[in-house]
Amino acid sequence: MTKYLFLIAFSISAISIYAQDNARIEAEIRALEQTGAKAILTGDTNTLKQVWAPEFLVNTPRNEITGTRDSILLIQKAGIIDYSTYEKNIERMQFQENIVITMGYENLVSKNDSPATKAGQIYKRRFTNIWMKKNGKWQLIARHASIICK
Repeated sequence: MTKYLFLIAFSISAISIYAQDNARIEAEIRALEQTGAKAILTGDTNTLKQVWAPEFLVNTPRNEITGTRDSILLIQKAGIIDYSTYEKNIERMQFQENIVITMGYENLVSKNDSPATKAGQIYKRRFTNIWMKKNGKWQLIARHASIICK
């Protein structure tokens, strides 16, 4: 009987620690998502270089796949990624060892016309972001974003 009580207590303790760890990771990822959104909005490439992994892969709303962080930064420099508003709403997170997947939607207003947007119009997109812990630091390694048809 004592053995079973010990086993139950140990199991509850392990589950509690796992839940606390996930809550801490969730808060960290949510903060990083907002840091990235703010950096995109302000054109802060130094912050984006910290948040995005060098091999950052993106399936863009323009129906293109970009293969590196630097290729995304060039698109931003060209004015294609230049928003007057950009809001992220995470609806779900999934935790898998050193990977976190976030899914949700984002609202944006582009400052410029681009192949996927018209300046001044509000766009709603669905997104999936994949974060990986590398060298003790979470970085965005892949993303998919699609404009929701009106």
